Amino acid sequence: MLSSRATRRVGVALVVVGAPVLHYALPGATWIRTSAAIAAGLMVVFFAKEAIDDERVRSLKLRAISAAFSVSFSLTLIVNWLLNRDFDPRRDFDGATGTLRSISAFDLIVMTMIVALALFHYWRRQDGVAAPDIVEPGA
Repeated sequence: MLSSRATRRVGVALVVVGAPVLHYALPGATWIRTSAAIAAGLMVVFFAKEAIDDERVRSLKLRAISAAFSVSFSLTLIVNWLLNRDFDPRRDFDGATGTLRSISAFDLIVMTMIVALALFHYWRRQDGVAAPDIVEPGA
């Protein structure tokens, strides 16, 4: 089994190396395949075990993924509404011209993982900053 550091490196390699290889080196490259690789890599990075994987870290990850999904889903709804604001059901994604009319599920996952990773590391950093003037009762 891979260590948490090695697992994280695999996820980063999938985002940094795997996604461009899938997009540029293989014929018939589509953004869906590329965004799927990016989403998979970011999920591996986010869900990898931390060096200290206690209840506090798990709680922060749960809070981060919950908040990130809410933000990403709201942004997706707004962007999709703006892209399709004419409300014409015949004007959806046009494969012949490649006109993007909506954000894909993989793009939603990518946005969610980016926001979740940012929130988790921000909150974890804030959690590590001790307030010096807090005195425990009875001390």
